[in-house]
Amino acid sequence: MTKRAGRKVSEVEGVGEVVYVKSNRAKYVRITLKADGVVKVTVPNLMPYFRAEQFVEEKKDWIHSHRLKLKEKVGVQTVFDEQTQFSTHSHSLEIYRVDSLDLKSKISSHRIQIIVPKHVDIYKKEIQEFIQSVIIETWRKEAKLVLPARTAEFANQFGLDFQSVTIRNSTSRWGSCSFHNKINLSLHLMKLPDELRDYVILHELAHTVHKHHQPAFWQFLDTLTQGKAKQLDKQLKKYSTHFF
Repeated sequence: MTKRAGRKVSEVEGVGEVVYVKSNRAKYVRITLKADGVVKVTVPNLMPYFRAEQFVEEKKDWIHSHRLKLKEKVGVQTVFDEQTQFSTHSHSLEIYRVDSLDLKSKISSHRIQIIVPKHVDIYKKEIQEFIQSVIIETWRKEAKLVLPARTAEFANQFGLDFQSVTIRNSTSRWGSCSFHNKINLSLHLMKLPDELRDYVILHELAHTVHKHHQPAFWQFLDTLTQGKAKQLDKQLKKYSTHFF
């Protein structure tokens, strides 16, 4: 069992690893099942951990049965339901179950709202794919606001020239730069920490000078990243465009 401020991780017999996370926003204990097998428990800030642990003990059968459902129906890293806490670069996901006939979504300035009818099985593949599609559209909107402006900022800072920036739903690469210095950036860059997102942009801008990955390219990229090009590139390999 490990514990730090606001977070506790323990092994529960018959369940496996359980992560308890304290939240100021939570009004009651919530269990979130991840497709990788981890159970996340959101705990109201003033509630002692032992109360949440008792709740998990009481819900062992529920956890087991829902894990089986998720294995059959969902093949993604994150399973979305009304208990899921998920944020993009500048939006928070909110899922509501209501008495309605229609599956709906709305993207506002800081929120992604998904309305799922109560009679619908939220764990069905098509419902999960609908929620994913709304999140991807949110990333696209964010990318169009953030990535071209950030590219122009770096180009101006380092005296580099590029022709254009295009945002694509690319899952094969984070970015690319054409012979004519047209830069393509994946909307999935919005999943990355700021430092790694900036690294990808600088990587493509470096290709406006060097159209290869030979030592001269890495030396130039080092001048743009304060000597951290290889270190940042190694960190980037830990992330995937495919995962939520």
